Formats: sequence, structure tokens, C-alpha cells
Amino acid sequence: MSDPLDDAETPSGPNASVQSGQSLDAAPKWSDQLQERFAVTLQPDLASWFDDEVWRSPGNGEFVVAVSPETLLKSVPDPVWPPLMPPNFLPLVGSHAGDWLCLRLSDGENAAGGAAYDLCHWYHGGGDWLPWGNSLAEALLFDQILPFLPASDHRHAIPSPMDNARSVQPGTNAWQDWMTRWLPEGVRPIAQEQRWQSEGTGWIDDLLNAGVCGVAIGCQLVIDELSNELTRHLMPADANRMGLAWNDIMRWGFDLRTLPVEIANRLQDEGAVQPGAMDPAQQNWSRIESLCERTHALAPELAWAAELLGYCRMQREDFSGAAVAFWASMRCSVFTDQSVRLRTHWATSGAEGMAKFGAYWMSHESKLRPESGDTSIDQSKAKPPANAVPASVSMSEYLDCLQNREGGSVRSRLTTFFLERADQNTASGQHAEAVRCLYAAGWDLGTEPMTLYADLLGRLVNLTQVAGWTSHEILARMHRDCFRKRYGT
Repeated sequence: MSDPLDDAETPSGPNASVQSGQSLDAAPKWSDQLQERFAVTLQPDLASWFDDEVWRSPGNGEFVVAVSPETLLKSVPDPVWPPLMPPNFLPLVGSHAGDWLCLRLSDGENAAGGAAYDLCHWYHGGGDWLPWGNSLAEALLFDQILPFLPASDHRHAIPSPMDNARSVQPGTNAWQDWMTRWLPEGVRPIAQEQRWQSEGTGWIDDLLNAGVCGVAIGCQLVIDELSNELTRHLMPADANRMGLAWNDIMRWGFDLRTLPVEIANRLQDEGAVQPGAMDPAQQNWSRIESLCERTHALAPELAWAAELLGYCRMQREDFSGAAVAFWASMRCSVFTDQSVRLRTHWATSGAEGMAKFGAYWMSHESKLRPESGDTSIDQSKAKPPANAVPASVSMSEYLDCLQNREGGSVRSRLTTFFLERADQNTASGQHAEAVRCLYAAGWDLGTEPMTLYADLLGRLVNLTQVAGWTSHEILARMHRDCFRKRYGT
């Protein structure tokens, strides 16, 4: 396999005009070219990143090589990876493992009222993504602090072969200096002094309180609160030897309070684990609920926060609140559930598994009244998040699709459902909602066969143009052309 960064080359760039004897002002700034190319207003830090040519230097974390502006200005940049990479993502910085830090466009109707994008980590191994910051500077900060956060052994991506935990002294790395300069003033000393290198953890709370990298840090803290010795040491071979289903082991390990006494006794008697490995006190569920509630408020389009929030409420018998959270989680793309790292994937596996954790509980827990919270969102009161099931879709209809009583492919059924909704919205002139339906058709659960994405991306180009979502249209066309080049369809 070729290195995914092969196309992140260093071009000659505007400064080449100096070598040819032309005035430096003869060439437009990189930021101006990129803003014109993608119809996006770059935040000051990202404009500086390109214009000051910081991207020419190697990085000092897991994400080490930037995509050059010359590459981004191509019609089919190699770092763009459709269809797993959503069509509102633009890769900016890559790791040698194949993961990317991507600019993610916000919903087309939200861009005018706030930030037009955030920065997300995109995982090449399955397409999962997670916001790392509101700016590139914040995302690079999280790349620096990740090895020093709790549960750092459960990384977002396959670790780079580079030593990304090494100390970097101020002035020795261009990325480090640039990142520090563009962070919010209140947290800049944390980066200047590299406080994550110390033994204290107060800097974590300082970042959370400042709203810097809050979603990504929150995810790591939740993983840490869920961790326990049972899941760390018990292996599938142990379960097989004892005649236990591995999916059951995963379910009990997710919440040690659910581990049956007789199973705990067997595990201890057969020497599989020590008694302390099964102690529920290892997990702090009140802390998990608090972290998830905070994250859900910050990023309602992320499944994992809403799913665990619903679970926490359900366990303390707040069934009404749990249903609201589970319905909200079902609006989120499955690519945001972090199910392996958060150990919720037992609910999506096996004969009784559902495609989404929230759907599993809404289908299996009788005390969760299906009618509670089952309303479409009042779009006049809520800003629609990007990459989520559209607000006009009733969750009871959506759940019916997931339950798939008629058999066949759940992905195909949902794709058909959303394509029909897109057509209905188009016919009624609701073009923005039609665009959201197309995003859901391809990137809620994914779809099959893969060749269908050629048609989906083509439709997305046309509908975003009609809706006036110019930046989305440009990125969708780029993804469509990259898909055609890579797969010949």
C-alpha cells in the first residue's frame, strides 16, 4: 500500500515568483486562492497556516504532514477518500497510518450565523470521526496532549511509528510555535509551558472550562471512566473455554453492575480474573453522565454522548429522560458512535443486535415509552447539526426501518427511505432538507453496494447547487470526481 501522504507534496507555491525575478505580490495568497476555490471563509489561524507556509515543515505529533495548498486546489486531490470520508470533509493534515484531520463544513443554513467549519479526526479504518477542535490550532493541540490524557492507550487512530510523545522545546518546531500563537489567549500558557508534560492534571480542567478541545477530551475521559480490569484481561479464549458468549462478556464488561453473580463466581473459581477486576466501583457512572451531558450539549450530532447519556438516565430509572436521549442518539450517524472504544458494540452485534445503541434500547426496554420524545425537531428553535438525520424525520418511522421486520439489508432500506424523503422535499421546494436527506442516505449507516455512491454524490452535487449550499456543492463535486477516478464509476 502506498503512503497516504504521497500527494501531500511541497509545491513551488507563490513564493516561486521571487526566484523568477517577479514581485512577491504578483501571486495571490494561498488563503485567497483556497477561499475562492471552496467558497469558505478561512478562520485567521488557517489563513496564517497557508500564507505563512507553516505546512511546509514536518509536524511533531501523530499527524505530521500537511496537505499542500497546491494539492487542495486540484480537482481530484489524492488525500480525499470517498465514500467513507463524508462529502463535507476536506483533509488538511495526515498521519502515516492513513488518518486525517479534516475541515468539516457545518450545515449549510448555519454557516452564515457562526463558524462555517470545525476540525475533525477521520479514522481510515472504518470511517469514524470525532471533532478535535473548533480550529486547526485546537486540533493540533489535541494531537499533542492525547498521549498524556487518561486512557491514551485507547487511541483515536493506529499510533504513528514516530515518537509523538516526545518533548518539543519552544522555537524548535514550526507547528508547535504556530499552534501556540493561534490558541485562545487564556489557554496559550498551557501550550507554551507544555503543562501536559508535568504530573498534574489541572490543565485538563482548564481546557474544558475554556471550551478548547472539549469534545475530544470528554471522549477520552469517558473511556477512562468505563475502563476496568475485566475487559482489560479477559480474552475470547477464556470465554470460549468456559462456554460463555463473547458478546455477553462485552455487555457485562461495559457495565460491571450487570455482571451476574454466578458468572462472577465462575470467572473467579476458574482463575480467569481476580475478584477486584469485577468490582463495579471501577466505573464512575455519575461522572460519565455528567461528561456525556456536557458533550451532547456541545455536539448533538455525536452518537456516543447521547447514547451513554440515555443509558445513564435509564439505569437510574429516568425513563422519560432516557428516551429523549436515545431518540437524539438515533439521529446521529453510526460513524460517530465510537462503539469499539466505548464498548457499546455488543448492542449492535449478535442475533438481537441493532444498528444503533439507542435503537437497541428503544426496542428492548419496555419502560422506555416509544412515544416519548418521538417528534420531529422544531427547526425554528434548533440549528440543524451537520451529518445527522434531518429534523423533519420522525424517529418512530426511522426506528421501524432499523427494526427491519421485512428482512433484507437495513442499509439498503434506510437508503431507499432517505432517497424517497429527498425526492419529497425537492418536490415541495424544501431543498435544504432534501440535501440533509441525501447526506443521511449515504452516511448515516452507510449504503451498499459501494457503486451506489456514484449516484448519491452526483445527486448531492445537483441538490446542493439548487439549495445554494455552494461550499457543500464544491466539496461534493470533488468527492464525486475522486470517487470516479479511484473506482472508475
